[in-house]
Amino acid sequence: MTYLLKKLMFPKAALSNTGIPKVNVAAGASGDEQPEVDVSDEEFLQFDTSRVPVIVTLTKVGRHYIVDATSEEESQMCLAVSISINRQGRICGLTKRGGAGLDPSFILDMISVAKTVSEQLINTLDSHIAAAEAGGEES
Repeated sequence: MTYLLKKLMFPKAALSNTGIPKVNVAAGASGDEQPEVDVSDEEFLQFDTSRVPVIVTLTKVGRHYIVDATSEEESQMCLAVSISINRQGRICGLTKRGGAGLDPSFILDMISVAKTVSEQLINTLDSHIAAAEAGGEES
């Protein structure tokens, strides 16, 4: 598994594997009483991570850009663009860091690359999460 996949898999995998205890709240008999709160030890609600976007960072070094740049590569960067993209390929957010300006055609090209990478990443993440869940159900 690549460094990028490991780095991006853990938050989504952690969310997909997190259970929130089911809570029932019953109003008190009168308006002055505290409500009765019952937190279940057996029933849990799961996060739905199917709509969680991924973030792809492209770092511009010279005339080229790198996906998931190392620290050494980032030390030579002109700028970096992080693009958050959902499963449908829609941009959920975009940030730029670094002092250099960015030509609009470069932005469109970076978005195209980020969409391709994000689609592959989401599919790989979902496969790993499904495999982990299937392995957990067998135990």
